[in-house]
Amino acid sequence: MQAPTEQIPMHFVQRLPAYPTSNVARQCFVHHPTCIESFQQGYPRLSAFMNSDRDFVTFRYFGRLHARILLQKQDEIIELEERLDELDRNEATAHFHRSRRHDRNTIRQDILREAERKLEDYNKLLHSYYEHIERPKPERMKTQSVCNWMNGNKPLIQPESTFLNDFDDLSTPNERTDQGGLDRVLEKYAYSLRKNGPRKQFFSALDDSSKSNDRHVLLLSPSRIHAVSRFLTTALAVLTLTVPIVVLYVVHAMTSRLCIISLFTALFSSALSWLTHSRNYEIFSATAAYCAVMVVFVGNIPGGPS
Repeated sequence: MQAPTEQIPMHFVQRLPAYPTSNVARQCFVHHPTCIESFQQGYPRLSAFMNSDRDFVTFRYFGRLHARILLQKQDEIIELEERLDELDRNEATAHFHRSRRHDRNTIRQDILREAERKLEDYNKLLHSYYEHIERPKPERMKTQSVCNWMNGNKPLIQPESTFLNDFDDLSTPNERTDQGGLDRVLEKYAYSLRKNGPRKQFFSALDDSSKSNDRHVLLLSPSRIHAVSRFLTTALAVLTLTVPIVVLYVVHAMTSRLCIISLFTALFSSALSWLTHSRNYEIFSATAAYCAVMVVFVGNIPGGPS
């Protein structure tokens, strides 16, 4: 017979702290990225520069060489397929075609094993090639930025710097899903606008050049760019709804109201396609809904103020 378990009073139960306390001072961690110029000239500095911003990540994907190797492997597999078909046609024992377990033709088994190995390599390379061609081509401005840095710093010898010669064979990371046209505009004009008058302080808030001491290198904080873009996009969304409502209420003539609805609907559709990564049917649906809201509003307001 098992003795009953003694219940421990709750006031004797003490929860242990999440981290043991000690008299040692707690270490303070501060974000302090390593400067690009602190790395040795050459591949160490070039790799640090490319890793400093996703816009600088640019590599060749060797599309022509991928296709050449795929064609080579494809023909090797075709050759194995033809050998297997010929072997099947000339098989003297028909029972071997009906049973894999009883098949005593070792040549056929060797061909199948070799074909499996080659198909595995072929499928991996084919999948990799399709992934590369689905990636967006690098923007000319971003590629030119890397070229400018390479020309100014010359980290590599000339024969090893030729990977940037063919812009069509370069591959960059996929665009962030939350990045729109306004983000790209802010990035494009940040350097020129921050030099001019009062706008300098505004764009200095977007600057994240702590990774480089080179005054020619401008690194922008993606989170700050995204925050400013979201703020401006929200303001624009509010304006596209409130401004036409006010204008439609003031205007009396129905023909003028219809023209105003058409104008603002076109502006809304253009902004949606430019600022977002919406698909065509999403832009069409949102535009139709926007136009319907405007039409319903016009149908419910009086002819105009007296």
